Amino acid sequence: MKSAEINFKGNIAFSERFDDIYFNTDKPWRESEYVFAAGLDEIFSLQDRFIVGETGFGAGLNFLTLCKKFQKSGKRLHFVSIEANPIQKSDLAKIYENLGKFKALSKKLIDLYPPLIDGIHRIKFNEFITLDLCFADVGEILPELDFEADVWFMDGFAPSKNEAMWSEDVFKEVARLTRIDGILRTYSCAKIVQERIGKAGFELKLRKGYGKKRQMSHAVLKTKTEILKDPWFARPKTVLNFARRPKALIVGGGIAGLTTAFELSKNGFDVKVAEAKSSVATNGSGNHCGVLMPLITKPEVNLGQMHLNAFLQAVRFYKSYMKQNYIKFSGCIDNAYDEPLVKRYASWSDENADEIFIFNKGTKPYPSMFIKDGAYARPQKTCKKIAQNLNILFNHEYVSRKHLKNGQISVKFKGLKRIRTDILIFATGSDSVKIFKDTKMTISSVRGQVTHIKPLVDTKMPFSAFGYVCPAVEGVQVIGATYARNEICDASKDKDNTENLNKVGEFLDVAKAQIIGSKVGYRSYSGDRFPIIGALYDEKFYKQNYKNLFWSKRKDTNDKAVYEPNVFLNIAHGSRGLSTAILGANLIADLLLNRPLCIQKRLFNDLHSARFLVRKLKRGQA
Repeated sequence: MKSAEINFKGNIAFSERFDDIYFNTDKPWRESEYVFAAGLDEIFSLQDRFIVGETGFGAGLNFLTLCKKFQKSGKRLHFVSIEANPIQKSDLAKIYENLGKFKALSKKLIDLYPPLIDGIHRIKFNEFITLDLCFADVGEILPELDFEADVWFMDGFAPSKNEAMWSEDVFKEVARLTRIDGILRTYSCAKIVQERIGKAGFELKLRKGYGKKRQMSHAVLKTKTEILKDPWFARPKTVLNFARRPKALIVGGGIAGLTTAFELSKNGFDVKVAEAKSSVATNGSGNHCGVLMPLITKPEVNLGQMHLNAFLQAVRFYKSYMKQNYIKFSGCIDNAYDEPLVKRYASWSDENADEIFIFNKGTKPYPSMFIKDGAYARPQKTCKKIAQNLNILFNHEYVSRKHLKNGQISVKFKGLKRIRTDILIFATGSDSVKIFKDTKMTISSVRGQVTHIKPLVDTKMPFSAFGYVCPAVEGVQVIGATYARNEICDASKDKDNTENLNKVGEFLDVAKAQIIGSKVGYRSYSGDRFPIIGALYDEKFYKQNYKNLFWSKRKDTNDKAVYEPNVFLNIAHGSRGLSTAILGANLIADLLLNRPLCIQKRLFNDLHSARFLVRKLKRGQA
């Protein structure tokens, strides 16, 4: 990601790339209020939740102007903004110091400002305001977004300076991402802008401009044509009545289930968590110590992009809600123990990713990647902390579900009465293999054993190579972990402890290791290593309506996906559930609340529950 090159001419920020200033007036916040924020005035009293899209985040002035508008309103704002050349933190701080405006809000923005790396960065600005900062070229990221905005702000540099941001394709995508009767506002009324606004289906009215500008553009979307790419991966549309709090029942009391419950509770749902055991975090989430770090692939690989998005969301979540006795952001080291890993890690050197990764080819015994916000966590303690204010039903082992005529779902638990709910979410870890055995989802259970030894390696941060080593916590050093697919054995095995020790033999003297315990847990993995997150597809519909997908996959005539009503999944997180569970919680909330997605649409497709069946249908194998 290339950051903006800014010079300051007096107190004015100047873009070298676009040969233009960032603000055209001496009090630019007033122009922001007049041209952009006022676009919500006509609809502000009509609803409680708003989605605003923006092309050209710049210094975030429009966002902070809206924050001020929403501050004491009790209404929710979801602001999605695109920026191809993000401003560095130091320049951002100088801009607001020179403006002398939004001191508290700008400080918060700078504190929460994400690393300058391509992708969607979800920032919970406060309880009522969410900012999705999309660092990417506008033409590339718009097709990856999925929402319907109430209002769009088009606030890039002028068409004469930044032609790509005002292209016909950009306006078409903006129209796709706007609800009917949604509003578009921009300071520009250049002829080319007027023409493209009209072609995209907006009804344009020129209004009095701000200050010396004679006119500005105000447009309302009147027509749109839905051309649905990959309709088998279309997101479900949910209609919920918040006049009475919608009921959500989450099956599973591990990190995925608890963080999903936490996110939904914050957004007005009446949430229950049903856990099969007598305590939370008894399975894969129950380790004494664990590592928070992303799977690192080459930058262009979807799996790695998903993991990086999940990791950054998780870092923000844990920093916001967990103290250091639950998770410590010490950084961590991933050692490149073979040549393919060395090449993979070295490929990040051209990505300006040094706010996240630092690759050092000269470290011993292997070249290594330092992950700045890597952490070692106390997973079980973290789960218990999250569970404190949640309604947990223990000893509730899931048996079956039935959809009722009133739209609710009746869920049966072993030996207990049924529970009725509006929304059902499975966060069932390795139990998912049994629950979904009759579907085409490829899920397996993996037994993993970690070994507890007396502190032997003096390290302040976790590190990994063939295995991993955590810092000693409360007199215990955790090393791990074995990987045994579809093996069931709850008892610890001596040979697994030996395997764990041998995996980290380069870093410790195995002969001196004193084993003081171990922990067995089971995790669910998918066949392609992506978690399974989102709505549960209707298998009968898919097999019937997409049976000719081998012939029709490139046609626009396929039906839109159908799902089992109000049933969702947050499963198959493998060994990195500390991060991907947070992505799952946010993504399910996005779907339920019809919010913008917190991840690119192609990555959403990679997480989709129907992806395994769709691949077979496309090959003519189902």
